[in-house]
Amino acid sequence: MFDLKRGRTSFVTEISAGLATFLSLAYVLTVNPLVLSQCGMPQAALFTATALGTIFATLIMCFVARLPFVVAPGMGLNAFFAGSVVNAMGFSWQQAAAAVFIAGCAFIVVSLSPLRRKILNEVPECLRLAVAAGIGLMIAYIGLKNGSLVVFSKNHDPNIGTLAKGPALLTVIGLAVTALCLARNYRYSILIGIIVATLIGIPLGITDVSGISWKTIVSPPPPVTELLFKMDFSRLNDGLFWAVIFTFFFMCVFDSLACFIGLFSVMGSDAKLFLPRISKAFLADSMGVVAGSLLGLSPNTTYAESGAGVAMGGRTGLAAFTVAALFVLCLFFSKLFLMVPAAAVAPALVLVGLLMVSSLKNLNFQDKSESFPAFVVIIITCLTWRLSDSLAVGWILYILMKTASGRIGSVTATVWVVGALFFVKELFVG
Repeated sequence: MFDLKRGRTSFVTEISAGLATFLSLAYVLTVNPLVLSQCGMPQAALFTATALGTIFATLIMCFVARLPFVVAPGMGLNAFFAGSVVNAMGFSWQQAAAAVFIAGCAFIVVSLSPLRRKILNEVPECLRLAVAAGIGLMIAYIGLKNGSLVVFSKNHDPNIGTLAKGPALLTVIGLAVTALCLARNYRYSILIGIIVATLIGIPLGITDVSGISWKTIVSPPPPVTELLFKMDFSRLNDGLFWAVIFTFFFMCVFDSLACFIGLFSVMGSDAKLFLPRISKAFLADSMGVVAGSLLGLSPNTTYAESGAGVAMGGRTGLAAFTVAALFVLCLFFSKLFLMVPAAAVAPALVLVGLLMVSSLKNLNFQDKSESFPAFVVIIITCLTWRLSDSLAVGWILYILMKTASGRIGSVTATVWVVGALFFVKELFVG
C-alpha cells in the first residue's frame, strides 16, 4: 500500500519516523484545548476532539496523499479562532466553527483545481528556500524555548536558561546525546536522543512518572458530544462573517503551502519522488480542515514538526499512520505518552531546524532581488511565527525588486496574481 521500496525506506524507518514526529507534536493535546477553552469551549471535551481531529486528518493525509505529514489543529489558527473571532469580534465558537467549515469547503474546491499545484511550481526559488529556512529557525527556537535554554525576563528580554539544573540541563544532555549519535552517523539519532533524555529526566525529576501506575495508566477519553456537529450558520448574511471565512481560507491555503515547501526541502533529493503527490496532499489538507470543523475545532493544518520524522527518513504514509495510531493510544494512555518532557524533544526540533536552514546554501546572495526578499521572509517567520504573512511580504518585495531592476519578464502571471491576492489580504484583512 505504501510502496516502501519505491520510497527508498523500510518498515522500521517509517515506524521510527512516526514515533519521532508524534513526540515532537504531542504537545498539541495539551496546548490546543487550553487555547480554545479560552472562548468558553469545554476543555475536557477539547482533549478528545483534538486527538480525534488529528487522527482523522492525518489518516486522510496517510491514505490520500501517502506522505509522512501530520495534520493537526494549527497553533496560530487556534489563537485567531479563540482570541480574534470569538473573544474580539463577538462570534460564538459555534459560528466560528461554521466559518471554518465553509473555508474548508472552499479550500477543497481550490485543491481539486490545478491552481494549487501551479502556485507551488511557480513559487520563486528564493522564497521557497527562505520559507524552509524561516520555518527551520522557528522550529529550532520552539525547541530551545520549550527546553528552557532560551528564557525571558519580566521585561520580555531573551536570556539563556540555567544550564546546571532543571529542563535546560536535560536539553543540553539531549543535545549532547543527539550530537554524538549524529557524529557516528546513526540513522535514529533523533529518536535515541528523545528516549535517552526522557529516561535521564526521571532521576532529575523532570520526567514526571508520579501519576502513572498500573491502575491509572488506562483511562477512557472524555466524550465530545458537547462539540460534535454544533456549527451555527445563522450569520451567513453578515459581511463580517464572510470576512472571517476569507481570512481562515487564506491562512489555511498559504500556511499549508509554506509548510509543504519546508517539508519537501527536508527530503533533499528524495523530494523529486514525492512532489507528484502534492496535489493529493493539498486535497488531504483541505479535507482535514472540514473534518476538524465538524468537531468544533479551529482549522487543521500540516505540521512543520513532521520534519522530525522526515529527517529520520520517513517518506511514506506509513509514518503518518503510525502517528495517527499513537494518537489513538493516547486517548486511552494519555498519561504515559504525555510524560515525555518538552526538554527531551527539544534536541529533535533543533536538528530539524538545522536541516531546514541548510537550504540557504542554494540561495543567490549576490542577487539582492533574490536574497533581500528571502531574508525578510526568514526574519519575519522566525520572529512572529506568521507563515502566510511573512510569505506575503516577501512575495510582494520580490515582485517590486524584479520590476525595479528591469527584470519584470522573469515574474510569471501566477506570481503576479498571487502577489495581488497577498496585497489585498494584507491591506484589508491583516
